[in-house]
Amino acid sequence: MQVKEWFSTWFDSPYYHILYAQRDEVEAAAFISSLQTKLRLPAGAQVLDVACGKGRHAITLHDLGLDVKAFDLSPSNIEQAQAFSTDRLSFFVHDVRNDLPVEWQYDAIFNFFTSFGYFDSREENQQAFKVLGDVLKIDGVFVLDFFNPSYVMAHLIEEESLVRGGIHFQIRRWESDGYLYKSIDFEDQGEVYHFEERVELISKNDFIAYAAQSGLHLVDLLGDYKLGSFDEKNSTRMIFVWVKK
Repeated sequence: MQVKEWFSTWFDSPYYHILYAQRDEVEAAAFISSLQTKLRLPAGAQVLDVACGKGRHAITLHDLGLDVKAFDLSPSNIEQAQAFSTDRLSFFVHDVRNDLPVEWQYDAIFNFFTSFGYFDSREENQQAFKVLGDVLKIDGVFVLDFFNPSYVMAHLIEEESLVRGGIHFQIRRWESDGYLYKSIDFEDQGEVYHFEERVELISKNDFIAYAAQSGLHLVDLLGDYKLGSFDEKNSTRMIFVWVKK
């Protein structure tokens, strides 16, 4: 029997959304709006939201006048997102390592809030870039937002206890073999649960190399959600802006 990858079970769990319910959606919406102001995508531009979760950021893109397709690996997430579907906003279940229909071509592709780095190999990372590069129009824009590994490791909180939705989550973080791990332990209604996240500490240069092999050229690298310039030591994010040539 095939063992499920950690992200296919944890992201589909209701506890994932309980733990991360306090993420700043106002900041996220402001970031996406600022990004659109910078990119100046025309009304009706065809865009793809990769690893869209329950669709909140796809909805923001839609509200900005863009025609949006959005996918996520989690059937539960997509089922909930589909309640917001319109003739200009649609959702589907998909794994970014699998090809998308080539007749679907996009003016822009977005991958927000560290929704990459979950795979076991560089080959899978490269395959994901190839899949997305293949459906991006010439002169189309690909924006990928990932944490800055240098900043994260310098400010790593190794252990903490959080209360979310009346549940006490015990969190532990550590680095091993180029991955950042997070163990999550809690109890709910007499049941004990354990989940573990693992995200590759992908470097700036590796991302640029993956993109270059897929015909994508870096035109900007931002360091935070206010679109400040990237600084290796002090920036919290790496927000890549590539164009397909």
